[in-house]
Amino acid sequence: MINGKKIAAVCTSRIYDTQQFLFIKKLGEKLCAENIGLMIFALNMDLYWEEDTVTPETEIFSNVPMNLIDILVIMDEKIKSKRVSEHLIRRASARSVPVIVVDGDYDNTISVKYDYAKGFEAVVRHIIEHHGAKKPFMLAGLPNNRFSDERIEIFKRVIEENGIEFNPSMFDYGDFWATPARKAMTARLESDRISEEGLPDAVICANDIMAINAEDVIKKAGYRVPEDIMVSGFDGYDEVNFCSPRITTASCDYAGLAAAVCECIIGCVLHGKKENKKVAPILLPNGSCGCPNKEAPNEILARFNSSFYRFQDDIPMLYNVTVAMQMSGSVEEAAGKMKNERMHDVHCFVYSSCFETERNYFQTPLLKSESNKLSLFFSDYDLGSPMKELDNIFLHEWLTAMLANNTPLIFNELSYLEKPLGLICYSFKDYYIIDYAKTAIITNTVAMGIGGFINTVYQRALSDQLARTYRRDQLTGLYNRAGFLNALERLKNDESRLNRELTVIMADLDGLKIINDTYGHKAGDTAIAEAAAVLKECCPDNALCVRFGGDEMMAVIPEECNAKAIFGAIDSKLSELKHDFRVELSCGAFVTKLTGKFDITEAIKQADAEMYINKRARKRRAQK
Repeated sequence: MINGKKIAAVCTSRIYDTQQFLFIKKLGEKLCAENIGLMIFALNMDLYWEEDTVTPETEIFSNVPMNLIDILVIMDEKIKSKRVSEHLIRRASARSVPVIVVDGDYDNTISVKYDYAKGFEAVVRHIIEHHGAKKPFMLAGLPNNRFSDERIEIFKRVIEENGIEFNPSMFDYGDFWATPARKAMTARLESDRISEEGLPDAVICANDIMAINAEDVIKKAGYRVPEDIMVSGFDGYDEVNFCSPRITTASCDYAGLAAAVCECIIGCVLHGKKENKKVAPILLPNGSCGCPNKEAPNEILARFNSSFYRFQDDIPMLYNVTVAMQMSGSVEEAAGKMKNERMHDVHCFVYSSCFETERNYFQTPLLKSESNKLSLFFSDYDLGSPMKELDNIFLHEWLTAMLANNTPLIFNELSYLEKPLGLICYSFKDYYIIDYAKTAIITNTVAMGIGGFINTVYQRALSDQLARTYRRDQLTGLYNRAGFLNALERLKNDESRLNRELTVIMADLDGLKIINDTYGHKAGDTAIAEAAAVLKECCPDNALCVRFGGDEMMAVIPEECNAKAIFGAIDSKLSELKHDFRVELSCGAFVTKLTGKFDITEAIKQADAEMYINKRARKRRAQK
């Protein structure tokens, strides 16, 4: 519960798919009527039951605030990972949060299922019994997949009930996908198989994607659909309405599913009831089996057209956003690049450790302590300046206000180079499929932009560190010779400095050999480092301070200055050092003007000469 409002959280995948969008729309509208808030935590890809696959996108489910929600809905068949579903169930159980699993079987959960078996059986019986197919061929899904295996058994049972003997050559695996389905269909239509087994009179597919591709392969092989070979699918995807002829299928009615899930949520959250439900798919006969070829509903065509043409504009614009973010000079500038019309109702939060330059973020694991610290990066609303750390984004006043207005909140994980970066949240006030369709590309745009920017920042820091190593003396931090000569060249090319007074100070540490011999070389290094620090501190900020090597140091001051006052300040500060040995610098200066004929070698010679005069004088005074 957030601010007195009951909250349902849905974990799913691919909200940009039409059926998922329709499910969310119907569910959101029904929950709104009951004053129950909706949060959606979504992947932008299925995990395809590959339990060993680790993807940073799944980190989104670790962000579900189990301490704040009242019920969790897991779309198991959409996520396609038992490992992920079981992890979510364990987390929910630890907080006594009831769980509804859609299209999955897990202990101690409420089950809402499509009656896929009943729906697929209706399709098979329609082809076999209504249209009288005698030589059917089935394109199944994945081997050892429970849905595929179930549909194979239904196919075998129905044809045998109708006097058709089943043999293994009557089916092949199309893996629920386009390329393997085309390969299997092409193999079935090869001349040697046709001569041996005869041309199939119907191809019954375990899903619509395979049916669409099977129909295309059949027509390209020179056969007619449905006159030579009937085709059927299963799922009710919009795309079957744009085939010629349109494909017979069964619709997994998402309005019915949303109603069933909503009833379970209300029953559990408001009345403490836990009831399982089943939803039967609806048979949709069409031209591919010989039934009348139905016109595609206008709203389906409108959805496709709108999505297609909008994306033609969005893709190049969002690419430019990615590039601009990656090339930004600061976090604030990178966040500012997200301000454009495509980013309405978009809010971005990153882990606070993202922009630390002391390490390569993408080569170190995300610690639990880091994942709990989210900072604002960008918001379509005024939520504060970038990198403002938020204690709990799920209790932020903006978020609670959105939930109070019955706005569904959609969360994606931001990741780059297999490393989680943070969360992106969409707070669309209306249900437009265009908004939902673009979430995946916006999430990718922002992740690429932030990830590239983090890499750029780290590379700049690394480059600066290497440059400092190249330019600076490791012991003192002063310029080394190479770094000094580069800095001097820049100074000489600065026209604003020409014909202005310039002072060269040479400094030499007194008695370094005695310090080394008496107290050791570590003490000698300490004396050099402290003398260098005092030289730099006593010179103006724009002075070029350099260690020439050993105990020799120099400062080039590109302005009028009082060299004797600098010498006095150096002596005073060095006298304050507390050591068993004394640290003293003998200094000399040469004053000239910075012109095109300025010769640093001659200036050093002149300053060095004065320095040795002062060193001998200091030595004589010490001997008295």
